[in-house]
Amino acid sequence: MADPLMTRFFRYSMERDRAIRLILMENGRIAQVSAVVLRFDEQKISLYILRPPRNVTLPLTDVLSASYVPKDEG
Repeated sequence: MADPLMTRFFRYSMERDRAIRLILMENGRIAQVSAVVLRFDEQKISLYILRPPRNVTLPLTDVLSASYVPKDEG
């Protein structure tokens, strides 16, 4: 399971339909994306990534960090 702070960001995004900033491993590379969390559990997370627009499902261990997008303070 993700650490409690990241879990709070995931819930914030899901409950308010707001984008958050994520640092994640995607195809073996570190990527910074703005995304809306569609769902998550102890093993995986489903996201709608804003640019380029696409849906992805990743292992939760591939999410390295979560934060508010610029100009969003929750």
